[in-house]
Amino acid sequence: MPTEYLRERSKTSRALLRRAVSVVNPDCLPENDASVHTPVAGGDGVVFRIPLRLDDAGPGATRAMALETTGPVAALGAADPLLGRALVSSTGRKPRILVLLACFNGAKWIGEQLESVLAQHDVDLRVIIRDDGSSDATMTEIDRFHGDGRVKSYAGRPPTGSAAQNFLALIRDNPADGFDFVAFADQDDAWNPNKLATACRMLTSSRHAAGYSSSTVATWPNGRRALFTQSARVSSVDFLFEGGGQGCTYVLRSRFYARIHAFAIRHRQLTEQVGYHDWMVYALARSWGSSWLFDASPSMCYRQHATNDTGARSASAGVRKRFDRLRRGWYCNQLRVIASICATAAPGNPTIERWTKTLFAAKDRHRNLQIALYCLQGARRRRLDNLIIAAAALVGWL
Repeated sequence: MPTEYLRERSKTSRALLRRAVSVVNPDCLPENDASVHTPVAGGDGVVFRIPLRLDDAGPGATRAMALETTGPVAALGAADPLLGRALVSSTGRKPRILVLLACFNGAKWIGEQLESVLAQHDVDLRVIIRDDGSSDATMTEIDRFHGDGRVKSYAGRPPTGSAAQNFLALIRDNPADGFDFVAFADQDDAWNPNKLATACRMLTSSRHAAGYSSSTVATWPNGRRALFTQSARVSSVDFLFEGGGQGCTYVLRSRFYARIHAFAIRHRQLTEQVGYHDWMVYALARSWGSSWLFDASPSMCYRQHATNDTGARSASAGVRKRFDRLRRGWYCNQLRVIASICATAAPGNPTIERWTKTLFAAKDRHRNLQIALYCLQGARRRRLDNLIIAAAALVGWL
């Protein structure tokens, strides 16, 4: 799209921004946040985001939008790249996306979530739902959508007993032949209508990224809302210590997903020990030499309630649950599981081999100090996390 075209649009910038609001669910914006984040393609093939204030629709906003004049997004044939309203491939079709939704006793929320998934703009999607033995009306709620040919569901037998293993069962059961991307969905969220189109555009515009994740807006029953961002300060070893953000925001390239599908089937016994499927997915992407896209803009409402598997990282319940898992040795066990998975997926990788040798050494002061040093040198993406994990290592919790 030429720059001259964008300049001609300056007189209608207010109208453009009003239209932009329609691609963001205003209920999912943080309180007092009137910004819309528009995807912009850089000339090097990297997509980043520029915040546009709704109360600043003058020349400044137009100049910001004028940055998107060339690059991979324009090559997709998008009808209006400024707003991200159309994502059509060079073959003239919308991207095909397989959405995998794992559920258990989610009758209270799953209807609203499915409505938000099926209302996605500018994508051709199919939804496969695996129920993990719900005892409430979850399946009854799902049955309301069976008139829509895009939705299929089945009861998992036997139940896996955890969200992570429910997702891994979905992954083993469902190849993604004929799809361009695969997305994960929880039962209790609400997606912004441009969530998938944005993720597909960013992945298409990146040469090396295997997956995408985004920030979220956490919501509580009392009406409180808060923006939860993710750190993109990737280190050479962060995948060995944590996942790539919240799995409910993940969108993956289908080729990468096919490798995960095959790995989960081939190494079932090993992957059945995984406590966070999203951590495993991110770890495999990095082990296989791919990068990851972290979107600072929120793509969905992340509902907080008493039965969250973990919850928002800074919510009090989420903090308590994470600390308890650290103290009880659960996190140490998961470090070992992920290290074993990475070593299996990428044998001979020196970074993985060096970490595995340290982690599996006999517990003593020297070994605990080495793990603490890993953390202090930036093992995780957040500095506070590294300080906490380093302290846990020094007292022997790892």
